[in-house]
Amino acid sequence: MRRVVGRPYALLRLGFSLAAALGFALGALPSVAQPSDVAVGAEEDLFADEPLADEDLFADELVADEELPAEELVDNTEAGLTAEDRLGDAAQGSTVDGRAGDGGDPTPAQSDTPSADVEEILVQGKAGPGIEVDAAVSVTSFDAGDLQAMGVEDVSDLAKFTPNLEIRTVGSTAATFFIRGVGLNDFTANAAGSVAVYQDDVALNLPAIQTGQIFDVEGVEVLKGPQGWGPGRNASAGVIRVHSRRPKGETGGTVRVDYGNFDYVDLEGGLEVPVYADVLSSRVAFRLTQRDGLVKNRCGGLSQAQIDAAGGRPCANNLPSPGNPGVVPGLPRKFNDIDTWAARAQFRFLPTDTDMDWLLNLHGGAVDQSATVGSAIGASGFFGGPSSDSYTQPEIARELGTIIDKLGGLVPRCRQDPVCAARLERGRAILGRRLASGRPLDTKPFKGDYNLPGYERQDTLGGFLRGEWELENVSLTAISSYDKYDRERLVDADYTSNRNFEFDTRDDAWQFSQDLRLSGTLDSLPLEWSAGAYYLMEELDFYQMTLVGAGNEIQPLTQAYEQKTWSFAAYAGFVWNFLDDFELEGGVRYNWEKKNFDAFVSRGASNKCESRLIPGSGLFTLAGDCTERVTVGDPTGSVSIKYFLAEDLSAYLKYSRGWKSAQVNIGDGFDNLNYTTADPESIDAFEAGFHGSWFDGRLDLGGALFWYSYQDYQVFLFTNDFGSPPQRVVRNASDAQIYGAELEAHAEPIEALLLTARFSWLESKFLDFTDSGVRSINLGIDSDPPVIFTDVPIEYTGNRLPNTPRYTLSGSVEYALDLGRYGSLIPRYDFSWTDDVFFDPSEGRGAPNVVGDLFLPDYAIGQKAYALHNVRLAYQTPQGNVEVAGWVRNVANEVYKTLAFDASTAAGLVGNLVGDPRTYGISVSVSF
Repeated sequence: MRRVVGRPYALLRLGFSLAAALGFALGALPSVAQPSDVAVGAEEDLFADEPLADEDLFADELVADEELPAEELVDNTEAGLTAEDRLGDAAQGSTVDGRAGDGGDPTPAQSDTPSADVEEILVQGKAGPGIEVDAAVSVTSFDAGDLQAMGVEDVSDLAKFTPNLEIRTVGSTAATFFIRGVGLNDFTANAAGSVAVYQDDVALNLPAIQTGQIFDVEGVEVLKGPQGWGPGRNASAGVIRVHSRRPKGETGGTVRVDYGNFDYVDLEGGLEVPVYADVLSSRVAFRLTQRDGLVKNRCGGLSQAQIDAAGGRPCANNLPSPGNPGVVPGLPRKFNDIDTWAARAQFRFLPTDTDMDWLLNLHGGAVDQSATVGSAIGASGFFGGPSSDSYTQPEIARELGTIIDKLGGLVPRCRQDPVCAARLERGRAILGRRLASGRPLDTKPFKGDYNLPGYERQDTLGGFLRGEWELENVSLTAISSYDKYDRERLVDADYTSNRNFEFDTRDDAWQFSQDLRLSGTLDSLPLEWSAGAYYLMEELDFYQMTLVGAGNEIQPLTQAYEQKTWSFAAYAGFVWNFLDDFELEGGVRYNWEKKNFDAFVSRGASNKCESRLIPGSGLFTLAGDCTERVTVGDPTGSVSIKYFLAEDLSAYLKYSRGWKSAQVNIGDGFDNLNYTTADPESIDAFEAGFHGSWFDGRLDLGGALFWYSYQDYQVFLFTNDFGSPPQRVVRNASDAQIYGAELEAHAEPIEALLLTARFSWLESKFLDFTDSGVRSINLGIDSDPPVIFTDVPIEYTGNRLPNTPRYTLSGSVEYALDLGRYGSLIPRYDFSWTDDVFFDPSEGRGAPNVVGDLFLPDYAIGQKAYALHNVRLAYQTPQGNVEVAGWVRNVANEVYKTLAFDASTAAGLVGNLVGDPRTYGISVSVSF
């Protein structure tokens, strides 16, 4: 570990001092530690009459002199992070004892039918989400009840309730992930991000399958910070882990149905059936979600007679032309609907007379819904320069007229009158500021004019086989997985009734992974070790045609590529209790990756990657510069030292090194039609934190201070070049820096009153990042040439990183009112508050014009601070097996942007995606 000097070292020293001081101060409080849940029989607690604080449950003589009957070992699937989560940097299912790493999966020693030869006492933390005292990592966790109460449908919904987690979506199959500001804001099909997403300990590396539905789960965990070593996929930002309910050999099930406004229907169920007692069990589960569209299309549902009667312009600013075919009959009346389903079947095999545990998981799903559309602002000059196919929303035009009338009104030939021209420009500036900041978007954000009947369709299929085997001194885990998808999307990406740029995309991909883990304990030392290897292979085929109007200067763009990826990693690590109150954890990992990238790109009559026409055949032969071969590798690792100030109070210091592989782009601008490659990024992360529990577990606190230093930070950009449709590309910033803090609290001040609060503070800055963009300069008809093109520098140094709000806050209040023999009534309130956030590196101002001026108003590519509130009131029967609830989400009907992009130079507009409005409904669930 290299020496750190200056402010980072001072910050860490201060952080550890504060953590230790706070820990000592809190440790002086009445600190009867929260009792641990000992893995004994459900009918008996071996330590019920013995104070845990006065006895070492792991004392050698206790283990040696007492044997715990095998039938008294139970499943701890409800527990928080297990010992395996601690080793391997609390990584993606890392282990200290060879057991499952998906936090809630029973293992041979923890299962319902363990081997009679197992002789051990397992001590776990409390059940459900909370603060994990033994983990040198910052974790936010949610159990199944939390997820249902918060209305979490898929992985992307977690960001609303998890500080320092930002997830941006453009539909149901494309998302980007950020943890503590670390991430890649790239929605392209080959953009492997910095956050590893795991479903049952299997890394979902393909971006299109990372936002699948969450159903029939034990819970979800968000691990923050680089995962420097351990099994699974490399993760330089952190990990999101979803844990499904596994078969336990019992008969039972659950079913839940929600119905709400916009004809929202959400149906979820699970059924478990033993196939052969104590040997083979099964569980099947599913979720189906449907909802009508939220956005009304003013161009939808028109007949040909209505179109003819309107002179071909039945909705705003649409005029038929050779490049803009106009509005056609029968367009959809609404967009942004939901229609998706997923299902899972699991079979668990426990061979008799062995210490083996096998799990077969088969899963699939589908998405079939309209394409996601947003709101277009800025054409005709309100935000940016006018385009020849200009578009203005009617409500924006009316508002501009009202503003100008108050300024004195307009006169004929206003542009030739200096006073009138100045009045017009001032009116537009006032309107622009209103639309960008104080009141984002127009007055009717869920109405628009769309000429393209877009869609989003995807089919997914996959499975994995997991085997666990307890040998005499070693535990072995092997996971083999396969996942594939087929997807097609037709998107009106300019969000107008004109054809400025629309994307027709087809892609399909598959991935195979093999994970092998070994772990054990050294008898001569209080040391646990873990080692293993991970292999990933995937193939992606992608095709996209960008449709553009002939009336403007954007040329059509066609892109296609095939990317093959091979990835390998090997790791080793340890946890060493070298003193009674100190624990040292460390590990190393080597990451290797190879990508083969073959591309074809053309724009208009020009093409580059397949530029050699075979005479008489109409076919192209592959040119030599159309193939990219990238091979990269880097060692990563982490080391942490943890000090236990009391039994349920610890503080830690930690260093991690994270790494992200290279990213290949295709067709990234005006004069670069083939690929470009962003170099791998690396990150040095330092962290100090504490975890603690007081008052018999009625108060849990956890906090962390962290400081990150980037090298070759990968930045996602929308190209905004003249004459080319906006493209998604990744480029390197030389240096960037992030630091901040987190605090999480869980409290139960009185019986049945549960309080949760989560807070984060984040500072980020580009230390060195300059880009460029193509602009046109009109020299006049007497010049030769009359128009020239030039590169304009775009300076981002000193700006905040994208998707890094300075402060975020979330929490919940829940109280179970016991009605005795009548059951219970449970009101719940959830909230989240997000500070100002920018969606691009310009701090919300977009790209400059030809003279280098930032002409967009503040927050044009951003969102000012906003809050969301959810409420829920549930009734449960005395047995607790039936629940009826009413819920309201986004109670205040807050209008907020979830994403924005700048196309002011390329197409004269700014595109915005909007969060859901107020929704409400009822929920009925039954368990049996």
